[in-house]
Amino acid sequence: MGVLIKDFLSHKLRPVLKQRGYVKKGNSFLRENGEMIYIINIQGSSLFSWEGKETFYVNVGIVSTSVERAVGHVCSIKETSPSNLLFSQVFFRAQDLLPLENHEYTIDVIDNFDNTDKCLEDIIQVDERFNQIKCVEDLYDLLFKSLGSQSRWKPTYMRYWAMTGDWQRFDRIYEETSHFCKANRIETSFMKELESLCHEYGHKPVAISNAG
Repeated sequence: MGVLIKDFLSHKLRPVLKQRGYVKKGNSFLRENGEMIYIINIQGSSLFSWEGKETFYVNVGIVSTSVERAVGHVCSIKETSPSNLLFSQVFFRAQDLLPLENHEYTIDVIDNFDNTDKCLEDIIQVDERFNQIKCVEDLYDLLFKSLGSQSRWKPTYMRYWAMTGDWQRFDRIYEETSHFCKANRIETSFMKELESLCHEYGHKPVAISNAG
């Protein structure tokens, strides 16, 4: 990340987000509200940046602390690093959370171009959207959109759903995983983990029931 983006983070973005209750950690800003941690992450682009011009993206993350703590994980802004939080549950580009016009932002001192003011407006919209996500049920649709972090959230949520008896959601993932393993004639460690959960909680998945 170059000096232009770092200057934007420190002198423009940080004051705005500090007023909204965020704490800066590296190139991420985190806010905890009730059972949720909201994350705004700035990711520099090495492909579209060079001396005098820097391009970056806005990533957003959301973590349900109640889910993490229920399965025995440490989860709070003070106790958990942003790198762990970012990929725990929901994590994707800001435009996947809201229909934003800009998908990237650029500071170009050579051509005198700077759309970071628009970035600030978009981030405020993101924060307003965060305020509508107050509990784990509000996260469910977003979880399945967050393709990049599925390998991280699925084990956590499958245990949480088993613990809370939410077998409808559990069985959806179980059946998808079972079909994948059968189609590829493999047994993944995740599949073994799901079977262990079924045994632990005395559950017979729908996929098994239908099969026999």
